[in-house]
Parts: sequence; structure tokens; C-alpha cells
Amino acid sequence: MIASQTKMPFKLSKLALAGTALRLSVAALSIGVGASAYAQTQLIPQQPTPNPSVTGEPLIKAPASPVVESTPISSGGIQVNSLGGLDLDSIGTLSPGQGGLGYDMWRQSSLQDVFSLIKQMPVSYSSAVGNNLAKRLLLSSAGRPLDDKPLQSEQSLLSLRLEKLAELGAYTDLDNLFQRIPTRSDNEQQARYRSDSLLMTGKNGDACQVIQGMSATGKDSYWIRGMVYCHFLQKQVDQALLSLDLLRETGEESDPLFEELALAASGANIKFSGKSAGRVEPIHWALATLSGSQLSEELDNFLNPGVRNALIHDEGYPLERRVYAAEAAVTSGVLSSDELVNLYSGYAFEPEEIDAVVGGQINREGPALRALFLQASQLQAVPAARAEIVKAALDQAGKDGTSFLMSRVIADLVSEIPHSSDLTWFALPAGRTLYLAGQRERADAWLLLARQYMLSEETAAANLTALWPYARLSGMEGGERYGTLKGWASAQSGIGPEVLNQQLVMLRSCMQALGEDTRLSWGELASLEIASPGLAPSAALLYALKDAQNGGRLAEVVLLSLIILGEEGPGDTHSLALGGVVEALYSVGLQDEARSLAIEATVLSGI
Repeated sequence: MIASQTKMPFKLSKLALAGTALRLSVAALSIGVGASAYAQTQLIPQQPTPNPSVTGEPLIKAPASPVVESTPISSGGIQVNSLGGLDLDSIGTLSPGQGGLGYDMWRQSSLQDVFSLIKQMPVSYSSAVGNNLAKRLLLSSAGRPLDDKPLQSEQSLLSLRLEKLAELGAYTDLDNLFQRIPTRSDNEQQARYRSDSLLMTGKNGDACQVIQGMSATGKDSYWIRGMVYCHFLQKQVDQALLSLDLLRETGEESDPLFEELALAASGANIKFSGKSAGRVEPIHWALATLSGSQLSEELDNFLNPGVRNALIHDEGYPLERRVYAAEAAVTSGVLSSDELVNLYSGYAFEPEEIDAVVGGQINREGPALRALFLQASQLQAVPAARAEIVKAALDQAGKDGTSFLMSRVIADLVSEIPHSSDLTWFALPAGRTLYLAGQRERADAWLLLARQYMLSEETAAANLTALWPYARLSGMEGGERYGTLKGWASAQSGIGPEVLNQQLVMLRSCMQALGEDTRLSWGELASLEIASPGLAPSAALLYALKDAQNGGRLAEVVLLSLIILGEEGPGDTHSLALGGVVEALYSVGLQDEARSLAIEATVLSGI
């Protein structure tokens, strides 16, 4: 044991020891926290303030005011909410005007089926569209699905939504949602999610009130770890070490990271091993922050998504670690590219390096090289010179396998370059980048520039052909006049027939789903005897998606689409499944999302 303690002369069971010592620990903490009545009447957190949701390129904003209101009841100076008549499953933070899917989004959907499908939802998406739709689905205020198949007594649609948001690491969104949920409705698991969201949003005292309220009755060792943290927060080192000893006595699998962080918080000189019993969770992050310790770099691949986001924004960590984490988050669509651009500005380069980005000798690689290209582009005010730097950056990204990332990062700079006659050679990289960024009118302007000069400049004709699929997928008016799938295919060179045929099938599937005429029949494609990338889709999921589409069941379409796309996203989805998802989203009114998803898939396929 770490703390000096007197051993009891008789043997207690581990469970009894845990309960007794934890009650003592709670009593000690209540003196510092001042919340001894928490288990009976719990605090209702303050009303939420506007806080943008962290998505790839946010389409929605978190609400500035609660969607669901309940009448506060005064109890000894502490506000509690009455549960009478309140349907907890309907609580959300997003109304339709704020990006929500609508109060009737579950219309005609079965409660039991919805519950089972949400359990299957992936908790990461290699797609900005996928991440955005997942959060909107989970955060929308909505009436309950049809209660034709009641859930089991321990099941709750709200608790499942909270679980998925926690797994996504969306702790700011989760905290906003919890501010609408009465605390006395919490079961043990829900209380843990509430505690984690408070820890990750810096409300440490409120988190300790939740921990204290659950510690005497909760069965999960999480509450003992929480008490360790809260004692340290209140500078009660002896009680914290006592709780740490108690944690070791529970017989649970050891958590070396937590123990090392706790010893560091006690003032011990600790050399961190870089070991962890599993994923690095909010309680680890909170204890590391409290102790002034940094998580070992070896743990970067095991960070909870919310912890990774916190590391990205923590200026105490090395810049390159933060940038690597941010690049992964932007690529997967979890983080806005603006935040990565800000991090890139932290690199310092000599003027000679910046001048040498085009045609010179560059001795940088990885994130530093991408930051160099970005800074050089930002500093260059002459449009033609900036275009040269952007093209060099995108060409280098193509070699490094980071084209998708660089396109997102550099899009705003590209949008500032005017589409002028001396830049027809730049039409393809500019148009493709802007189509991916959703700036479709600006992208269309580059395609029209290429068309204007297609007879006089060879590169303009090639750029027009290459941009044509993006224009069709984006819904450009009159885009069918500028090319055909056969014409596009005949212009491709340098890729094998198998890859080309796969790209053709993907484009044909998405265009058909969006109602675009391709002038290429499935019979012609079938005669090529091709194989589509990605695993063969589940027939049950595809039929269920079609059924939900035909029934106009909006949220069910979104939910099934997310499951079909999976964690790998549109870049690794079978063309049949991708076409079905795009068509279903488009048909239920999510046209922008359907087109954005098709464009993501097109860029990821190498077109």
C-alpha cells in the first residue's frame, strides 16, 4: 500500500471492504465539495451556451437554448426537475432549424428495430458527411418511434444515444444534451457518461458531485477511480491514496496508466511506462491534466476520440503530436480543417525555405512539409504564383497519399484565386478541391473556364473532361452537355482497366442514384466482367434501406446508411451499396448530403 494504514484484525470480503472504504472516502470528499445531499437532490446544471459541434466541415450548430424545458422545483436551494410527463427519449439539442432531422423523424419506425440498429451504428466514420449525419441523428429532438415492440425494462433509447455520443467522443455535444436531462433520471451507466462529459468540458467540480453521488452505490470501479481524482482535486492526498489502494483491492484488471498518473498527482517522481490497460479515457485525461503530466506518445493510437480532440487543443503538448492527431481527425471528417490550418501556422520556416517550395530544394517531410506549402500559399498574393504553389502541394500530397487531407486544408486558399484566362491550366486542381469542399458554384466556374478555352488550349480540354464527373455529381445545371461517361473513360490513361472499370461502376451508381443521365447502360458495364471494390453488401440491410426509403422514414434511412457505409466510409464501400445509400439520402430530402457523399467517394477513388 502507498498510504500508511492500520490493517483490520479480521478478514472482510473485497466487496464489503470496497463499500466501507468508499463511504469513508465519500464522507471526506463531501467536506471539500460541499455536496453531501447530492444523492437525494442533485444539481441541475446551468443552461447551455452556444458551442459549435466538432465535425469535419460543420453543417450544424449546437443550440443556444434548450429544446425541451421542464419546470424547475426548488428544494433546499438546489433545483431539481420533475420527471412527470416528460418523455426522456424525445429530448435533444437540435431542432430542424439547427440541423435536426425533425420531430417526426422516426415516424412509422419501430422502436425495437430502431434500438437494435442504433446499437449497430459505427462509432467512427472516414467521412465528414457520415460524422455529421451521425451526430445530427443522435442529437435531434424527436418523438419516440412506434412502441409496437416495447423495450426491455433496462433498455432506453436515450441511454443508447448517450452511449454512442460518448463513443464518438462528442463530449461538448453530450454535455449540452445532459443539461436537458434531469440528473435523478440517471442510471449508473448514464451517470458515468455525464461525469465524463463534465470532465472533458472542464467542469471538474460538477463531475465530482456526480462521482460522489454514485460512489457509495455504483458497482463499476470507475467510481473509485473518480474518487481518487476528486480527492486530488480537493488536495486530499491521503484520502486519494487510500482510494487508490482500494482500487487495487477490487480484483479488477490493473490500470498501470491510471496508477502512474495518480502517483504523479501525489507528488511522486514517476517515469511513465507508456502502458495502458486499454483505451485512454476521460478520467485518465483529467488526472493527467491535474497532475501536470503528459500522456506518453506510445498511447496516441489508443486515445478516446474526445481525449484526442483535447490533446489537439492542448498547447502543452509538442506541436507535431498535435498536428499528427489533427491530420487524422480531419482526414476522417471529425475535425474542421480550419483548426489544422491554425496548427500548421505554428511551424517556423526561413524565408529561403518558403521561396523554394516551387522548383527548389525542400528538406522537409510529413506535417512540416504540408505546413510549409500552406504557409507559402498564404503569403503569396499573386494569383498565378499562389496557384503554382497549390498545385505543387497537391502533387506532393498525391505522392504521399494525403491528397484528400491536403484538398480539405487548402480549399479556402483556392477559393480566393480568381478563375482567369491565364489560369486555365489550374482548372482541374482548383475545381476538384472546391467540389470536395462543397463550394460548388466556384468549382463550376473553373469547369466553365476550361470549356471556354477547350478549343484553343489542350490542357483546358483535358481539365474539362476530368472535372465533368464532379460537375454531374454536384448537380450542376446543364452539366450533361459537357461530357459523357464513355468520353471520360476514353480520356483516362495511366491506370489499369480493372481500376478504370471500378471507377466507372462507382460513378454510374452514384449518378443514377442522383437522377443524372449517364448515357451508359448497365448492360455495357456488365459486359466488362468487372469486380467492385469493398465487401459485398448485406442484402438485408439494402432491402431494409429501400423499404425505409419507400416509406419516407427519414431517420431510419440515415441510420441504415451509416451502418452500410461503416467505419471505412465511402472510399471502401461496394458500388451497389454506395449507390443505394446516395439514392436513399437524396430521396428523403438530404440532397446536399447525398451529393457530398458521392463526391467524397469520387475523390477517394482517385478520380
